[in-house]
Amino acid sequence: MLFETRYFWALFTSRSPELTSKLKNLFDKSRTPYVSTITIYEVCKLTLFNEERVVAKLRAHTIANEFSVIEVDSEIAEQGAGISHQLKIPMADALIMATAKKFHIACVTDDPHFTEVKRVWI
Repeated sequence: MLFETRYFWALFTSRSPELTSKLKNLFDKSRTPYVSTITIYEVCKLTLFNEERVVAKLRAHTIANEFSVIEVDSEIAEQGAGISHQLKIPMADALIMATAKKFHIACVTDDPHFTEVKRVWI
């Protein structure tokens, strides 16, 4: 499964033990948890708005160590541009969706933009 930004943000900011447990279980059930470099960028950016740089760096390194990181290549970039144009959605969402499509994997998100791939979570 490809874990999208909203998964991490919910995990890092949740005050609900039930939600935190549910999110951790998704990671545990994933045979190979993947993450896009775009998600790492977004997590860092969101963290920098709310916390110190050291926290952003720690989160980025933790994600990179616990997940198989998928880089954006020219195929993902091209397909992402098409998705963004067609659905009128932000670049980051389109690139993450294109990554999931390329590797034929479900995306762990609650983002309603993710209509082009199978979604897991809510």
